[in-house]
Amino acid sequence: MLLASNMAKEIAELQAAGKLPRELSASQTAQLQRALQKYSGQVSQRVLSNILDDFKSKIQTAQSMTDPVQMRGVLADLTLYTGSPEVAEQIRFALHVSQEVASGGGRFLNQNLSPEALDEYPALELKRMFARHVPRGFKVGPKGAIIPVPDDDWPSRWEAAGGELTDDGRMVALKSDPIWQALGDGDGGYDDTLGNPFPPFAFNSGFMTFEVSRKEAVELGLLGQDEEAKPARFDVSKLFAEVA
Repeated sequence: MLLASNMAKEIAELQAAGKLPRELSASQTAQLQRALQKYSGQVSQRVLSNILDDFKSKIQTAQSMTDPVQMRGVLADLTLYTGSPEVAEQIRFALHVSQEVASGGGRFLNQNLSPEALDEYPALELKRMFARHVPRGFKVGPKGAIIPVPDDDWPSRWEAAGGELTDDGRMVALKSDPIWQALGDGDGGYDDTLGNPFPPFAFNSGFMTFEVSRKEAVELGLLGQDEEAKPARFDVSKLFAEVA
């Protein structure tokens, strides 16, 4: 399927660009490819199921009509449904999210499987990388006004997931800290997350993780001066969360 083939292309591009660590063995690479294929297949099925459910709903609406002329008109419109901008947008958005997740997985592996990166940069900071018209913690209100949504911004989610903000409000934690999986799981009651221990943690978030040096991690009290940095615990074959 389209999504599956694009995900296979994504992993190949990550490898070609050197965005996967050299410490990733041939066996682990094969496991990662299988995990990506499985994930992309689940995304594909989810998108198709949503489109099919919508299609069935429209048919049921048409069947409930008593005016045969009106019914024929609605059914005729349905023949154009699968090629409509609405369906195309659903597929485009799903593919975009899948590609972001694949790239995020590559970054995550680089951050955790490279001994040099782990020793020199033992921590991560979550902060905005891409601007959003309606960022987390806000919604579109009456007349298009952007209004705040209490406790939905990323600092609030960080604290709800068990993390602590630095004195200046930054979201920083060791790579081995369970906060990263908690963010992906939506701990604190959030239902828009993607289930992975790496960004994007939720749909359309615009936030990424950036590596933090050992010197700064020590200054922040996250790590002792001579303490060994540890990677996140994960299984390459199960790197991507099941798609509900």
